[in-house]
Amino acid sequence: MPDILTYYLNKIQKLRIDRAHGKPALHKPILLLAVLDLIEQGAITENKISPSPQLVDAYMRYASRIGLIPPRPFLPFNHLKSSGFWHLHAKKDQETVFAAINQYKSMPQLAQVVAYASLDEDLFILYLKPETREIIRQTLIKTYFGNQSELVQAVVSENRQINNLEEMLIKQAEQKMLIRQKEIPETPLRSAAFRSVIMKLYDYTCAACCLRIITLNGTSAVDAAHIIPFSESHDDGIGNGLALCKLHHWAFDIGIIALDDRYKIMVSSAFEESGSKEMVIKSLRGKEIILPPQKPFFPSLHSIHWHRSHKFQN
Repeated sequence: MPDILTYYLNKIQKLRIDRAHGKPALHKPILLLAVLDLIEQGAITENKISPSPQLVDAYMRYASRIGLIPPRPFLPFNHLKSSGFWHLHAKKDQETVFAAINQYKSMPQLAQVVAYASLDEDLFILYLKPETREIIRQTLIKTYFGNQSELVQAVVSENRQINNLEEMLIKQAEQKMLIRQKEIPETPLRSAAFRSVIMKLYDYTCAACCLRIITLNGTSAVDAAHIIPFSESHDDGIGNGLALCKLHHWAFDIGIIALDDRYKIMVSSAFEESGSKEMVIKSLRGKEIILPPQKPFFPSLHSIHWHRSHKFQN
């Protein structure tokens, strides 16, 4: 009887990969890599892998880099059942629907029915241990990515750097300290860390209108916005961030909405609009935005004051 690690490495090397179009569809190994990353980052701490925007983000970093078109994370989340070590669990009161569905058409549909996936307990323990986690990661890369292995290794490295930068941004906010520019150099990875931490803190939801749209592929309609534009402040701190949908990000940037010191929305009178009552920007006047769960991560009053003084159209 082979040892547990060898047993699961053999299973991982024999995933059923769709080759109907000549080129293998690598959705399954990419999803397993994404799960490895989230465990390494501490985002998954128990054997419950939810079909969340955070998982989709981790999946999309690999899919976009290797040119997986179209990226469809709901496919491997469902079809990894054939591996024998990946198990789906229905949401409460969705058991009948769960039992009747064999194929999901989108991540939102899957998330409506499926509460989480779990790994075999022995495999999850291997995922938790750094040394065996790395062996599993390198086995996936070597087995499925061939001449793209350097690209995949680069994503692994970038994800680690982004996670380190996120931890620095969180520490900065919690301790209310200033981090010198040279400590968090201005790079695309820093921008990625800013986006990632803001999206998580606001649960991929617009702070102004509470819109939370997850597309077919699981991507979000919400942006991580800078309160003081980065070009002005070079500040990717959490206090200079806000999650806003496309419309309200635009409205905030051009100054037709702003925030008062109680985190209530101010709306300019210097524009005209028409449309349904629920959609018009003026309906936001006086509404308190949604805020992160902890006060250290609230938008800073300094940034809010700057935006009101320099951007808001009274």
